[in-house]
Amino acid sequence: MTYEEMKENPEASVLKLASFIDEEKYAKPLREDPEKLQAILKYSSFKHMKETVNKGFEELFSMSEEEVLKSDLPEAMKKMITAKIPKEVIQEKPPAVNFIRKGITGDWKNYFNEDQSKRLEKKFAERTKGTDLPNLWKNYM
Repeated sequence: MTYEEMKENPEASVLKLASFIDEEKYAKPLREDPEKLQAILKYSSFKHMKETVNKGFEELFSMSEEEVLKSDLPEAMKKMITAKIPKEVIQEKPPAVNFIRKGITGDWKNYFNEDQSKRLEKKFAERTKGTDLPNLWKNYM
């Protein structure tokens, strides 16, 4: 299953994944209960995950140093968040957090120039030679 397939048909992708894990335990109940399937589609959607993750990061970075240190965050994360930042870098209001990107397919084309695209295609062809992997993306390249 590819990201492109999931974007094209999220419902079929969820059911395919549920069937792969356990047809009777997961896929059958989703087919029998459309509300449950819709809830899964809603809460696993790119939009919902982006909103949730970005909100979580905003809350995290708005915490005071004391709140961070008293939290149940892993020690490494506490250290990273409370690291001393030079005053010239600190702004009055931190910029909005946008950890999750666009959630679209084919966006790589907006970032690769023609030479980079050709090199990627060549490397991909070399590394996947003798497999069916190139067929997964033949409609998207």
